[in-house]
Amino acid sequence: MSDDTLRRRLEALEARQKLNDATDEALELAQRDRLALAETVRSILPLLVSHTGAEMAWLRTFDENLELRDFTYGGPPGSFPVEGDALTAVTDDGKRLVRREGDHLVLAQPLDVAGELFGAAAIALPKSVDKGKLSTLEALLDTWCEELDNYLAAIALTRKKHRITTALSDALKEPIVDVGVHRAIEVLKENVAFDDMLLVFRHEDDLRGASLHYKVIQDGELTHDSRTPDMEVDEFLRTHAAPLLKGESRDLLERFGVARGREEVLIAGVRDQRVVGRVVCTSARGEFNTFDRDLLELFADYLRQRVVDFNREWKALSRVFPGPVVNRLLAEEGYVQKWLSPRVVDAAILFTDISGFTRISEQVLKAPERVGELVDRWGEAVVDIVWETGGVFDKMVGDCVIAMWGPPFGEMDAQEACRRAAEAAVRIRDYTKTLNDGALLEELRGLEPPIGVATGIHYAPICVGLFGPDEDYTGFSSGMNNTARLQGVAERDEILCMDAFVEAHGDAEAFGEERQAAVKNVAAPLRFRPLS
Repeated sequence: MSDDTLRRRLEALEARQKLNDATDEALELAQRDRLALAETVRSILPLLVSHTGAEMAWLRTFDENLELRDFTYGGPPGSFPVEGDALTAVTDDGKRLVRREGDHLVLAQPLDVAGELFGAAAIALPKSVDKGKLSTLEALLDTWCEELDNYLAAIALTRKKHRITTALSDALKEPIVDVGVHRAIEVLKENVAFDDMLLVFRHEDDLRGASLHYKVIQDGELTHDSRTPDMEVDEFLRTHAAPLLKGESRDLLERFGVARGREEVLIAGVRDQRVVGRVVCTSARGEFNTFDRDLLELFADYLRQRVVDFNREWKALSRVFPGPVVNRLLAEEGYVQKWLSPRVVDAAILFTDISGFTRISEQVLKAPERVGELVDRWGEAVVDIVWETGGVFDKMVGDCVIAMWGPPFGEMDAQEACRRAAEAAVRIRDYTKTLNDGALLEELRGLEPPIGVATGIHYAPICVGLFGPDEDYTGFSSGMNNTARLQGVAERDEILCMDAFVEAHGDAEAFGEERQAAVKNVAAPLRFRPLS
């Protein structure tokens, strides 16, 4: 190697080192003074120009708002010899550009932050520049870009986190919560190196576990999902989920090998904080790094909000429908319009209330809180019977429970709806008789006459759906009114059925002789038969 060649190389290295040191010092000052990107760029673009002998310098990169911005030094905006889009058309492919443009020689190269394209930088040199210095000038531009790359890494990290955050948010906007959670987990898997995950959540008031959702991922693969349960595992999960959510047991974590994982608790409420779910992740690499922990926290936070929204929907629906129906509704996009908007359907209708309720309230129970306890506990048991027979709980008016069979899906034929309603009526009557043993309320033991119910049932068209400012799910029709009147005719332990119900039921031998009764505000007498 000749002395001239060695000298030129040393000069090139010294030039790179000087630019590197000057740029590094400027960036350190910018970080110390917490300068915005625009101010930082204004301090380092002149260094690039002065150390390369360029007439102008240009930079395109992402700012703090994660928006691409162009910066120019050495001339007014838009005066750079080559348009920015023309430059990035080359650099976006990871290539460098050398182009003569008018009176200038333009050099450009991409900005690369940890393998991610983050913009481009360019200098405009005099056209007369010595071609022998071209490699040195390219090296100087590369040195400056490398220093800037390190500075931009923090913005790049913010940009990546923002992109992932947006993807998580978009995934969990999916109306069907299970689908949204699955998509969000896929986003997390693409960005966080976790191996195993246990996710469980439910409505905090759901003691039966009907709203329980869970997903188990082992070695990166979904192995157990509440949408497609394995009965043995499902039973174990449902048994141990509540103690886990309450923080009373970690058996579930031990069962799936995630007891030492990174755990995030999903909490609802500000004042009255309630645990609505838990998500636990493990990594074969051991501890999660800071970035991964941040993403897990973001995932948990977005998931918490989605679970809170889900719980709000679940709670509203679970006042009316049994758990399996609620889950089916929530698993369908647009379920409100499809199933719950007002429509006319044929349905079996039941009205039932406690016979002699006024006497029991005033002469037997006396204390208001005991009356309330009777209505509350009896009503809860009656609604359970309605749900167990496939019915819908319309409302409770005083001590009267109103229920329907047929809505919301309309999949029962007339006979099935009526037979299910009849079964419920008998079970409600039989259950109410058991209260005379005093197990529910001691005051009812040996009561004479004993506590019982009076029931009226009908099969008729109703307009059913969400009505009113509170969007209550209820039904309206003359058939509903006639059922209420019929229930008022019934004596204790009688189940009176309108003729239309008897006909739809299909088993005439299950009923007694036809009777008639004139009732208030109904033109024709009601025609009905008692259920034997």
